[in-house]
Amino acid sequence: MLNQFTDEYKQIMLDAENRAKKFGHKNILPEDVLLQISRLTKGNIAELLQTLGVNESLILDIFSRPPFLTKELENRDGDYIGISERLRELIVASLRMAASFHKPKAGVEDFLLALIQSPDEKWFVEFLDFVGVNVNMFERQVTNFNHLTSPQGMKNFPMNNQDPIFGPIDEIMDMIEDHFGNQNPNMNQPMDTPFAHNTPQEKGESRTPALDFFGTDLVAEAKASKLDPVIGRNTEIDRLISILNRKTKNNPCLVGEPGVGKTAVVEGLARRIASGDVPFAMQNKRIVMLDLPGMLAGTKYRGEFENRIKMIIEEASTLENEVILFIDEIHTIIGAGSSEGTMDAANILKPAMARGKISLIGATTLSEYQKYIEKDSALDRRFQKVDVGEPTQSVAKEIILGLRQSFEDFHNLIIEDSAISDAVELSARYITDRFLPDKAIDLLDEACSAKSMTYNFVSSEAQEIKEKIEKLEKESVDMLMSQQYAKGLAKKREQEQLLKELESVKKKHNIPRKDRKKITGTDVQKILHQITGIPLKNLQKEDLTRLKNLDKSLKKHIIGQDEAIDAIVSSLKRSSVGISRAERPIGSFLFLGPTGVGKTELVKALAEEFYADPKALIKIDMSEFNERHSGSKLIGATAGYVGYEEGGMLTEKVRRKPYSIVLFDEIEKANFDIYNLFLQILEDGVVTDGKGRQINFKNTIIIMTSNLGSDEFNEKAAQIGFNTSEKDEEKIIADFDNIRARVMKQLPEFFAPEFINRIDKTIVFRPLDKKILQKIIVLQLDELLDRLKQIGISATYDKKLISLILEETFSPEYGARPVRRFIQDKIEDKIADAMILNSKKKNVSISALKNEITFDWQ
Repeated sequence: MLNQFTDEYKQIMLDAENRAKKFGHKNILPEDVLLQISRLTKGNIAELLQTLGVNESLILDIFSRPPFLTKELENRDGDYIGISERLRELIVASLRMAASFHKPKAGVEDFLLALIQSPDEKWFVEFLDFVGVNVNMFERQVTNFNHLTSPQGMKNFPMNNQDPIFGPIDEIMDMIEDHFGNQNPNMNQPMDTPFAHNTPQEKGESRTPALDFFGTDLVAEAKASKLDPVIGRNTEIDRLISILNRKTKNNPCLVGEPGVGKTAVVEGLARRIASGDVPFAMQNKRIVMLDLPGMLAGTKYRGEFENRIKMIIEEASTLENEVILFIDEIHTIIGAGSSEGTMDAANILKPAMARGKISLIGATTLSEYQKYIEKDSALDRRFQKVDVGEPTQSVAKEIILGLRQSFEDFHNLIIEDSAISDAVELSARYITDRFLPDKAIDLLDEACSAKSMTYNFVSSEAQEIKEKIEKLEKESVDMLMSQQYAKGLAKKREQEQLLKELESVKKKHNIPRKDRKKITGTDVQKILHQITGIPLKNLQKEDLTRLKNLDKSLKKHIIGQDEAIDAIVSSLKRSSVGISRAERPIGSFLFLGPTGVGKTELVKALAEEFYADPKALIKIDMSEFNERHSGSKLIGATAGYVGYEEGGMLTEKVRRKPYSIVLFDEIEKANFDIYNLFLQILEDGVVTDGKGRQINFKNTIIIMTSNLGSDEFNEKAAQIGFNTSEKDEEKIIADFDNIRARVMKQLPEFFAPEFINRIDKTIVFRPLDKKILQKIIVLQLDELLDRLKQIGISATYDKKLISLILEETFSPEYGARPVRRFIQDKIEDKIADAMILNSKKKNVSISALKNEITFDWQ
């Protein structure tokens, strides 16, 4: 039975015995064995000790004086009787340590680990600290040596099935005592050492300690009713079962966009297995979701991660296909744990997958599958791809209805149907960079959280349990870092028990259903407003009066362009009530007309009235994109080009603020190749940026301005509106219609037909006549009076001032622009000077006398 020790270990013991006899010692102590280990000249342990400067002379010197010179060491002369009780326990512990690493023989490294972990041998830790050796580093390094010498399984480790540890070890100890002498008459009784639980084969322990430690059994979770119901994924689950039942290549890989429910499909399979609703071959299967980051944690030295993966494979393959492994974000196995001279997780798993030793389910996104899995053809062919698409809105509602009870119980609320409908419909419309049902669930969950904060509380009992859970979590991580899996697993089970207690405590404080607050659609809308910045009144379906009065609101801001405003509002109404195609932008318009007639002002007013946010305006000056290659500035440079990481001027702004007006100013100055980009935006409401992301434009209003036909307007301006005393109204309208017709004929000459046909409405702004200009003057003077009132100045004006401004600013070529400049230069500047000279005057009357503006201050 002494063949359970390596030759090196046995020689160390013999040398320790010889030394004890030579110096007349009555027994062999652990210190004697350590001294002999320090004399090693070959092997990993010898190299480690030499590197740390630990040698025989150092040990002899330190143990020749206090505190290391103990009474036991000082008074040990006598007739030799054998190994000491302390050494016996360490030998037993070293055997169990070897068993925990699946090694057929115990070695010197197992003795050192037993020595450093023994609570009865604290002198060794103190010794290491005394000589300047980092204890944790030393333990990790020795543990790493153990991994390197560990075979894949325990099949070569002979053990008695009746008593898997103590029987063989006692026999071994009998042999040792026969050889080294016998000090203890009760040697044959099994001893409960601190390391007994380190072996995975002890009675009552799991057959899969590594899987239990690094994974979560989803079937067990389902049986414990810890998994939420899975709705609308029967097709994907059936396909999963079909692939798992194959003889070869039974490794499905779920591929879909983030948030569509890939993990939920696996959970749905776990629920079916738990309920027995699967074929006979799938009965009693376990689905273990592996924690890959947890497996990587603490693997500082070469070979540690590979050993953990091999342990997982060994446990999964020795249970006659009872275990199905599941790795979420399966693409992370490529490169995981690899360093110079080592293999990554993917290459370790490939042979086991190819031979059918394990069955593995993976889940990843489409882009990551293409980027990582498909590039590795050897790995790709071992997987069977299962596409998981985004559910429809109706299915998403059913999914959330199935989850409603668990959310209500968690938040102590009642969720109304209107909240679920709004969560799905509004998230589908306004959160365009994520996918159902995840974004709807997040929206509803946050709404519940915000509502429940008003009466959420934590009892002292619950707080105490939470603190215990946090402490156990830290201890579990420490065990993992030190490779003590069995101890860590025990801590993990304690955590699970405490979590159950915490749930029980929370149930005591549950609010009766009749007293719970309700979550309505309004609560969901408030959260969406916080997330996206979209005004609340735009989200409320019942607020149709806003659209009814939109034209009146715009006409208050924009004078003389009633026809243009009516055309825009009509298009927006069609989109808002759902008649227009949902995938297109809310509206797309091309503004034509002379300068200064209100094109830009209408865009600003539209942002304020329709989006309720003056900043909801993205302006792109198209004169900057007159080169053929400049289109990349809009959507971002492709990979490999300068500026790739910066994103596009257009796409980045729309991605961050998707609920906006996008104004393309002077569209005709852009390069013709850029118009192809607009075709996709105007037709499908999406464009792909330089990084491959789809940017959604369906919540934007696209407005393009152009100076085409401006010459026609400037030439005929006086004839069609500015000299109204000479022409009647009918003639004015006829002249404007003629010019508009000529301008519209110019469009096909400059823009391609497919571009023009995708625009909802081409709007020609009419030139301003004197009546309209006079109204604009009044509007701008009133705005000035409002600003003065805010700073404590009371101001008035009369008709003489209006007439003077009209006469001075009338310009067929520049429209209303001179009005603002005149008021700024001739009125605002004078008022500012007067306020500085005499700040006590607070009342002013503004008039005109002999073509001069007068100010009467009181």
